[in-house]
Amino acid sequence: MTEETAGTVRPSTTALPGRMAARRRELGLSVADIARRTGLPGAWLNHVESGATAPSAPALSRLADALETTVDDLLSGRPTGFTHRMPPLPPGQVPEPARELVEMTDEECRAHLNLQLVGRIAALTAPDPFVLPVNYVMLDDDVLFCAAADSSLASLEGPVLFEVDEVIEAAHIGWSVLVHGTAEHNGNPETTPETEHLPWPDDRNDVCIRIHPDRVTGRRVRPTIAPPSA
Repeated sequence: MTEETAGTVRPSTTALPGRMAARRRELGLSVADIARRTGLPGAWLNHVESGATAPSAPALSRLADALETTVDDLLSGRPTGFTHRMPPLPPGQVPEPARELVEMTDEECRAHLNLQLVGRIAALTAPDPFVLPVNYVMLDDDVLFCAAADSSLASLEGPVLFEVDEVIEAAHIGWSVLVHGTAEHNGNPETTPETEHLPWPDDRNDVCIRIHPDRVTGRRVRPTIAPPSA
């Protein structure tokens, strides 16, 4: 009897090839069967099973589903049995829930802006157009960020676009908020109280820039909401 419990056994990537082959034979499946279940190339699966290559985390999850077990079981360094799960439907046969694109309210858009730390800034009048990620904070309704003196952002002024988003790939949902506004310098960061303890490195805060929104829009993808039954 062992005192080890689920989650306390160290996973072993070196155990994967043998565990994968053992589970496949236990289920009476061929490599071609696993390829059909996962949508992954059979030649690549042979390499994984021989130990010649290691799968990424998403591919390992698909392997566990195809082998009707768990990732922990495939990585277990002990010769234990396998957790049994229902076999997955082949790729393309899993029904996707309906999705719809909806406009977000101004309140929703500003809530998302307040909850994020990184956005993308695009200058509309720059000689060389660019889109760059920046760390930012919201001050009232304005976007505030700092930049190094030698960066493309240091001279940013005038019309800009600022965007934040989030995508949850596993659920096929997400959202995006776009700020149309005007950028202007906000003074020296060292003399700007609002910039203390903000999320940018000390060597990238020579210039502080503030974006005054003219218009804020947003959209999100959500599961279709069925109409209430009569």
